[in-house]
Amino acid sequence: MGRLDGKVAVITGAARGIGRADAVLFAKEGAAVLVSDIDEAPLTQVVKEIQAAGGKAESCAGDVTKPEDCQKVMDKAAEKFGKIDILVNNAGLTRDALISKMTDAQWDICVDISLKGTFNCIRAASKYMMKTEHNGRIINVASVAGLMGNVGQINYSAAKSGLIGLTKTVAREWGRFGITCNVIAYGFVDTRLTKEKETQQEQVGGELVGIPKKVRDLMLLQVKPMTPEDAAKPVLFLASDDAAFITGHVLNVSAGIYM
Repeated sequence: MGRLDGKVAVITGAARGIGRADAVLFAKEGAAVLVSDIDEAPLTQVVKEIQAAGGKAESCAGDVTKPEDCQKVMDKAAEKFGKIDILVNNAGLTRDALISKMTDAQWDICVDISLKGTFNCIRAASKYMMKTEHNGRIINVASVAGLMGNVGQINYSAAKSGLIGLTKTVAREWGRFGITCNVIAYGFVDTRLTKEKETQQEQVGGELVGIPKKVRDLMLLQVKPMTPEDAAKPVLFLASDDAAFITGHVLNVSAGIYM
């Protein structure tokens, strides 16, 4: 038996990285998974991979900054699988710059996706989750940058810190339904957002993704980076019955970057 047998999960930002690893792991553990992302082509590949392994998966492309897209995603999950038990708000990106050089556009896109996008998805899921004895799980993806701040990431740090307050509020409001809401503060996870920027060619929203080599090298002197598959395991724990009475909690998964 899988740890998520009979459950239905919605995962945002699931075309790559941590979200993709969450989806594959959840499906292996018995969940039916609705994966969403702004990029449709890689999202389709995730669904094919899960289905080829015998799992249940559907996709629904959408932009979490648009409330109507979030509602479309939740409605499709309920239509295809009958309910929503688990919501993983993983969508996010970085737009790094020092405070004096950060543009309004860099601030807005980062905060809108990570923070407002999470709110949009939770609000959209409310019609399916706010039910007596629902016993659902919401896991929000943050960063230790939201706990300690980080040079060059005032937008990202503010958004991820905001997720902590959002998480605690949902935990208080929806606890009466048996719903838990927790947030994971990750450290160094090896994804396209943490590759060497100088060697990257892929753009997201018109900007190259990644971090400067000197910054990445400094991080590597401190800790061993996690793979997305490593990062997915704590998400599975919080989504499972093992975490039934853990709520409003900030789980530090950073290998010691922040203590």
